[in-house]
Amino acid sequence: MSLETSLTDQVGTIELNRPKRMNALTVELVESLGDAAASLVESGARALVLTGRGPTFCAGADLSLVDQALAADPHTVLKPLVSGLHDSIKRLRDLPVPLVAAVEGPAVGAGLGLALTADLRVLGKGARLIPGYMGIGSSPDGGVSYFLTRMLGSARAASLLLRNRPVTADEAIALGLADSVAEQGSATEAAQQLAATLTGTPPLALLRVRELVDRATLLGLEEQLDLEQQRVTELWDTHDFTEGVRAFLERRKPEFRGD
Repeated sequence: MSLETSLTDQVGTIELNRPKRMNALTVELVESLGDAAASLVESGARALVLTGRGPTFCAGADLSLVDQALAADPHTVLKPLVSGLHDSIKRLRDLPVPLVAAVEGPAVGAGLGLALTADLRVLGKGARLIPGYMGIGSSPDGGVSYFLTRMLGSARAASLLLRNRPVTADEAIALGLADSVAEQGSATEAAQQLAATLTGTPPLALLRVRELVDRATLLGLEEQLDLEQQRVTELWDTHDFTEGVRAFLERRKPEFRGD
């Protein structure tokens, strides 16, 4: 199977399982990614880890598909891949649980997009974040332009894309593209440990944090304040808000349910 999943102590792990192909993306893989993540959440996962089997996180699109596209109609061959990838990214961002990416080795092109889709990233010491697009005469997909611009600002994002150079793990930390660096070969374990600390994250608040942070680069201060007020007042009538306040006052750990 192109994906392997597991669930341990409320931490779900999704593993890209094409190590002989550097976990390169196929239509089947990208179309199944959103379903796999949703299934783990339905089974009780309260945090997710996305990783790749072997020494490479993800080399981007499978070159056999790209070669096939050159020999036929690129739109017919490649559109399902990009559409499936984008649909899964949207679904991952809509899930009410934190997502942690564990990156070993290269994360290239759309593989970089998958890593950036996560809320947090743990990189092995040998990890490299590589845009890759300009090297093949392409522009970004997989949310790469969206996430890089919000994380780095427009000037740094454009520079990284245009120069098409690898970003090392240490540089990713300095730029704010990663949250921690693990010993090579232990990124998945470190990411699972980090995810375990996030299983108590309030689901409704998490979704609003994502939205507010994403919209902050688009809205003026007045509009952002209005959106903050709208979203926080929505939470006042929820179980999670009541539970969070009561747990704080009673000095106990809250039990958030997402309702």
